[in-house]
Amino acid sequence: MENFYKQLNDIVSVLKTFDHIAIIGKGRGILDIPKNALQKAFVINVNDAERYVPGHVTIFHASWILDSLKEHGLKNSFYISSQPMDELIQKDQKYIYAPFEPQNNEGAEHIAAEFQQKDFVISDFLLITAIHLAYILNQQLDRPKKIYLLGFDFQYDDRSEVLDLSGHEVDYKKILLKTQKENFRFVRSYLQDVLNIDLIHVGNSDLSDIHISEFADLFLEKTIYSGKSNFDNTRAYQKLLQKCDQDHYTLVVAELTNNHIGDADRLVNMIRIAKKNGADMIKVQKRHVDTFYTEQELATYYKSPFGNTLGDYRRGVELDENLMQVLVEECAASEIVWFASVLDYASLQFLAPYNPPVIKLPSTISNHRNFLKKVAEEYSGDLVISTGFTDLHYEEFVLDTFSGDRRIFLLQCTSSYPAPPEACQIAVVRHYEELRTVGHRVNLYSGYSSHDLGSLGSMMAVAAGASMVEKHVKYGNLEWIHFDGVALDLTTAEFETYVKDIRKAQLMCGSKMKQIHQAEHHKYKPNEQHN
Repeated sequence: MENFYKQLNDIVSVLKTFDHIAIIGKGRGILDIPKNALQKAFVINVNDAERYVPGHVTIFHASWILDSLKEHGLKNSFYISSQPMDELIQKDQKYIYAPFEPQNNEGAEHIAAEFQQKDFVISDFLLITAIHLAYILNQQLDRPKKIYLLGFDFQYDDRSEVLDLSGHEVDYKKILLKTQKENFRFVRSYLQDVLNIDLIHVGNSDLSDIHISEFADLFLEKTIYSGKSNFDNTRAYQKLLQKCDQDHYTLVVAELTNNHIGDADRLVNMIRIAKKNGADMIKVQKRHVDTFYTEQELATYYKSPFGNTLGDYRRGVELDENLMQVLVEECAASEIVWFASVLDYASLQFLAPYNPPVIKLPSTISNHRNFLKKVAEEYSGDLVISTGFTDLHYEEFVLDTFSGDRRIFLLQCTSSYPAPPEACQIAVVRHYEELRTVGHRVNLYSGYSSHDLGSLGSMMAVAAGASMVEKHVKYGNLEWIHFDGVALDLTTAEFETYVKDIRKAQLMCGSKMKQIHQAEHHKYKPNEQHN
């Protein structure tokens, strides 16, 4: 083993240049890790996890891993295994042999005891082996680095099937993961309490110390804003309207509300991901906290990182002038249209200097009739109006109050979070579309503000004629945020899938003009006597 420890010196020299250690497994959470969140991490990959998150060291013992590495190529610099790798290792890579010792029946106590032995062996439970390696490496440093564990969910689902190439039966995999979870629970307690190893489990299970989005917030590179751009928000909005009119196009709005939680870098990341995943527009929310709520409401208990009252929470997540500037600059840099929900007169005045071509009047303020009338008098741009918790009388009020040349996107909405299927009333979208086509209100566009789960309701709204669909999005799970439960997580593939579903629905709906499609053909040629 003396040669083994000598060979680790090269790994230690690389490790010194990084801020922390990340051990990466192949649990389902691996697909949700923003790649740039690991830029400051020294990465140890378990099995063939380097296929998804390349790092620095790969540690494995199963022979099927060799087949995976052969197929996809070696991506790391160091490989520690009991399997021979002479044919695969390249000039700039190093192979370090370590013997394999199967886990015996002594259980978790035996695993933990291995950390105090001089010899290093690879065991069945590779996560513990990887932690052991990180522990040995840390011993060579003046200041040990924190160890983050990602992709160790100890759960099996459809996404796990995509990642796992071991060939084992599903029932075996589930039992193995359950056993490993209990072993890890014991071993972690021992390692932290006895050996003072700083382990942080990242994920969304009862074992987790932080969520993947929180890990990303800690280690994403700070954003450098792009500054001035030739992008014109109003002109880009007009081009979107042309697509609606000419191509039967449905606008997809990524509804951020206040899920940026007042953080500029978080806001920028949300904008960039939403744009990348196909959003047409970004929407935020603006309210003047101290006048929108009563003093009694602001003083009510509400626990958040900003304090223990609703006022603390609302002031903490509110869009201020600095954050507004970040929004405008980043939307210009990402070339995506932005607009905002305006909940009070002070907020309307706040937005005026930015000259937005469209604003939203949300369901939240449908009974604030005096303010709505002020908007009609003082704001001449287009409007998006949601109709949650309203009936036909509100529709009549909207059509009477906001007359003229402005365009109005009237969005069917159900003010329930989440909205159950029987409450979605997608047929109302068809009614709004009929107001436009049959009622000759040419400046009226139908749409759907989705508070239901998934994409089915929005796809049906497209079929009913919606020119706009709006979906809440978030950046990881923050349970203290309002409406977080119905939002799609931008750190996963949820919103990207949603946009793809909308485009599929739009494609399948096609044009209202009935015509023969090029994909059609008659199965049988006509018999001459039947002509």
